[in-house]
Amino acid sequence: MFDSDSDFTTTLPAVALVLVFVLGGCLALPSDDPAPSDLEREITAADPPDEITATVDVRRTVDGETSQYTEDVWLRADGASRIETTAGGTETVIVDDGDRRWHYDAAHDWATRLETDPAAMSYLEGVYAQQARYLERYEITAVEETSLDGRDSYHVTFDTPANETIERSINVLIDDTEYVVPLATSERAPVKRAADHVEVWYDQETMFPVKHAVEGDGVTLERTYRNLSIEPGIDDDRFTFDPATDGNGTAVRDVVLPSIDSYDSLEAANRSVPFAVVDLPTDAVPETIERDEIIRYEFPDENRTQVSVRYRMPNDESISVSTSDGPRRLAVGGDAVTLGTVTGTIAETDEATELQWACGDRYYSVVVSHAFEDGTALRIGKALSTDC
Repeated sequence: MFDSDSDFTTTLPAVALVLVFVLGGCLALPSDDPAPSDLEREITAADPPDEITATVDVRRTVDGETSQYTEDVWLRADGASRIETTAGGTETVIVDDGDRRWHYDAAHDWATRLETDPAAMSYLEGVYAQQARYLERYEITAVEETSLDGRDSYHVTFDTPANETIERSINVLIDDTEYVVPLATSERAPVKRAADHVEVWYDQETMFPVKHAVEGDGVTLERTYRNLSIEPGIDDDRFTFDPATDGNGTAVRDVVLPSIDSYDSLEAANRSVPFAVVDLPTDAVPETIERDEIIRYEFPDENRTQVSVRYRMPNDESISVSTSDGPRRLAVGGDAVTLGTVTGTIAETDEATELQWACGDRYYSVVVSHAFEDGTALRIGKALSTDC
């Protein structure tokens, strides 16, 4: 898993594997359509254990900046989990009993509570599902029998096809802190980076990925499980959280994820909301670009509805324009800019240029990937704000 919420977005046919062991050595596998292997079938058929405990060492480097931290994890296949993270001398605790998720940050003195879907895939199930996706999307090029933290393991190397991507999504942003909610959909478009090397060490008994390494395009990630215990018999109290005692009386803030609906046409999206949805002006972008998706977000905790129309180029660069009937609680902000008779703000993020403005009781934003020429966001904004 990539930071608990990584995914790989290009689907390729499963690549079969011939597995040969010679004195524990590492063998390069043939590149031409080998027959299916026992190992591939084992990975595909493996089911997660009912529960595990472990200490996870995480090391990641993004654009030259390296961070390291440690997680103590207690995971159940039924959805219950507890993750205690130590990073930079500070601790955070995430506890999920299968119905609600608590996130407690002692350093910032806040706690949040989020209702979760009991039918959703659990964290532990997601770890195993990720391995099946590797077999669908990557080519296994080498296998080695080895030992890791005292466990007999298979060290498997995956080569990624051209244009493969790593996706890192920010699911909920609370004040200045990223709160990652695994398997939830994010309002913000994900950051995509090319990946060119993946390695996984599988425990031979359970096929649990005891180590995971990803490299490519300015990103390296390693997650290593130490002191892994299978079916340890975890006490149910481990999956409870009381803000009055565990959180030192910190006030609790409830987080409500938006409901999300997709539409095939702008007309259908317009019929679903009491306002006119803006679209990308036809002459705003000289490059060939096609409409990719139209999504409506309902934010119950903000009493706000937003419709975003996203366009995407063949190289995956994108432009999105959004219409909302209320201001965003966590707006990006930026420098003031004049758009006809209204004033908006424009900001540069790591991924894009974002322009936003208000017109009466309607709120608009334009997000443009950096691959487009300077001034594209302003040109779109000025075209859309002429009626203000």
